Amino acid sequence: MVMMMAPGGTREMCRLVLDEGADAVYVGVVGWSRRGAEHELSDDEIRHVIDDAQARGREVRVVVNTLPSSTEIPMFLDRIQQYAGWGARGFMISDVGCMRLVKTLLPDVAVHTSVGCGVTNFEDVRFLRDNGATHVVLPYRMTVEEIAEIKQKTGVGIEVFLFKTPSGGKICPGKCMMSSYFSYRRWLDETGKDHFYGSASRGGDCLRVCQSEWDFGPDDAFIRHGMTIKTNPALWLDELPAYLAAGVDCLKVPGRDRSDLLVRDIVRFYRRVLDRIQESDNPDLSGFREPLLVFHQRWKVERGIRDNRLIGEAEREARRVEREQVSAKNFEVVI
Repeated sequence: MVMMMAPGGTREMCRLVLDEGADAVYVGVVGWSRRGAEHELSDDEIRHVIDDAQARGREVRVVVNTLPSSTEIPMFLDRIQQYAGWGARGFMISDVGCMRLVKTLLPDVAVHTSVGCGVTNFEDVRFLRDNGATHVVLPYRMTVEEIAEIKQKTGVGIEVFLFKTPSGGKICPGKCMMSSYFSYRRWLDETGKDHFYGSASRGGDCLRVCQSEWDFGPDDAFIRHGMTIKTNPALWLDELPAYLAAGVDCLKVPGRDRSDLLVRDIVRFYRRVLDRIQESDNPDLSGFREPLLVFHQRWKVERGIRDNRLIGEAEREARRVEREQVSAKNFEVVI
């Protein structure tokens, strides 16, 4: 049976997705996952979510997919052991060294790779499996044929987003440092954790730089194409039976940064879709297409609001840095 894993950007979202039939909920830790703090949970909230999920016979995955420095690894492992002690059944991790440490320390927990691992082929998956991964999440652009080959050659649990990207290409979520060029501010919290604004890899938030408009031009020529490097992915439906037949073990519903009600409705929708698929060898999904169009529009609206906010923050940050540089240069001239 495939696992449907839903997001928990708030405690209320966690409750709603479990009500709607999610098999597991994934929650991020403030400062330790690839989202801004407003979409992550405190330790006290995570403990309550774990208790609620256990009471329902469901599972919790804790997202700790930043890239810890050497001095942060002891803190990282302490947090992992704390969540596991509370009953968390698995973790989402980007750093391969930490992945290996967690599997050695807690051999019975599930270790899901984060999209930040940047998988491109079955050898990448084999490497991650050999370093402790029980489930490897694949990027949006993987085809059904590629997924089947990876499953056959590695035997690892295969996780996919309920996303497809219309633009394809080799843009790999998780490996990007572009936001850090727009903003590089850092601070320590009360535990000593080092935070970076503008770097999702260090516990801040992605500023969606790739989705702002870019100017391209050869040599000295200036040509405005009005294009972005990466387009928004979209929820999918008709591909689902083929993906499950290819060996997908875990379906990941996106949306920790979406509204509670939108995520609730999406989980309810996909629970019905999965139940229909599992009832028949040749399921008729035509009745789900019209509702999916509504979700596409709701998703697009909410993502547009968030992306515009983040892109606006990046642009304001760039202007701030530019003003500081000009001010510093003028100060040097005066001296």
